[in-house]
Amino acid sequence: MSLSRRKFVQGAILGGAALSAVGVSQGRRPMPPLPPVADFSGFTPPLAELNSQSLALGKLFPSLLDPDATEGPFIVNTLSSKESPAGFVRRGERGNSVFLRRADARATIPWAPIFVRENNLLRLPPSVTRQIDCADLLVMNESSTRYPVFGNKARKYEFLLPNLKWSGSERLGTMGAVSSNHAMQFALANRISDLTGDRQPLNCGLNMVLFEVPGVPTDLARLAILRSLVQHISLAENDVELAGEAAYAYGAHWLHPDTDSLIPPGGSNEVSALGHMNVIAELAQSLDAAQVWHAPPDVIFVPMGSGSTVLGLLLGVHLMGWNTKVVGVADQDKSPLTRWVVNRQPSVPFVEGNVTQLARSTVDWLHKIRFPGISPDAIRVLQHESFVPDSSSWKPGYGLIEPADGERAKELKEAGLSLDPVFTLKAWRSLLTMSQTGALRTKRVLFWNTFNSFDYAPPLLSSLG
Repeated sequence: MSLSRRKFVQGAILGGAALSAVGVSQGRRPMPPLPPVADFSGFTPPLAELNSQSLALGKLFPSLLDPDATEGPFIVNTLSSKESPAGFVRRGERGNSVFLRRADARATIPWAPIFVRENNLLRLPPSVTRQIDCADLLVMNESSTRYPVFGNKARKYEFLLPNLKWSGSERLGTMGAVSSNHAMQFALANRISDLTGDRQPLNCGLNMVLFEVPGVPTDLARLAILRSLVQHISLAENDVELAGEAAYAYGAHWLHPDTDSLIPPGGSNEVSALGHMNVIAELAQSLDAAQVWHAPPDVIFVPMGSGSTVLGLLLGVHLMGWNTKVVGVADQDKSPLTRWVVNRQPSVPFVEGNVTQLARSTVDWLHKIRFPGISPDAIRVLQHESFVPDSSSWKPGYGLIEPADGERAKELKEAGLSLDPVFTLKAWRSLLTMSQTGALRTKRVLFWNTFNSFDYAPPLLSSLG
């Protein structure tokens, strides 16, 4: 396993002081076999339902799904197609690659639907909407009480997991907070999400470096579930500013030496951003079917962490030709030193810097693979016309909320909308704040709920015996 010089330097600057904070050390021993797989059959959609899913971007750009087209990439559904990586040459890092038949061929990108799309548009009751001064409010509710791998994270994994499989990955490493959506959903998706139509999940060896959140009690039940799904967990107190590629480099120190694929925090990379480009095309179809608005949303509010959700929505809006503003609400900030080391932008709030950094690399990648609809000035449009960052609503801290937020959460849950304290409650507060200024008065507003409220503990803990 190797790290670039930049990642090593970042890890040395930001991560070196934290090595003694690890509570469960890794050790350089052969990795034990994966724990026995519990019966997860009830946690995955029937194959027939998954096979009914289609890539919405394919309706916007039919060449994406046409194996005989000559321009742009070909996105292959690995559930319904017998296509395999045999005969392809991989270009790019594992999990962030394209696959070529020959050097001058069009890029092939594997995709596997792992959850069933529904019309998730939610209209909240007047008891909630009368507090918000806007023309109309809808919620894109990416939440399921039935399936643990669903919605926001699943969209990333639909591109990330088959990419890892086609890349021949065998040992994975990733990191995040103990409470992170990525940690739980990626661990589950690795074990249960069918990538071939023959009930073959990725099922790779998986190591995790998990950080405890300062000021928030560690969820021991959640930690027990994670331990049952992966080969090893290193638990660390996050008492230094680990972030971005610094955390990436630090986490690599504690992974098995044969780890061949490091999954970025949040699962965010250029390939996974395709999942949220696609969801805007899905949104357009849902709005047409529901016939609730005669035009696209004027403003979208969405939580903002590792970056690919917000970036994918921005790129999707760009592809659709909408004049929609995307308000990305940060989950935290970091010091100027961390901002400089990770994003080379010390004066830009940290999470906003994550998005702009990923935007540059993703747009460059999309141009290289000749993805349709990405204009030459896409970066300028995204940064100066579409993207509205909110880097103040995250306070008082990562995963911490004010008492008023807790009261709002109860009210919203009674109205059918479950939000979490790390991301979505902060985004709701941002919406309320902007509404109070009158900035939304004539606007069609869409709130994007990225929190999957599936209750992991009862079914998963019972499956552990």
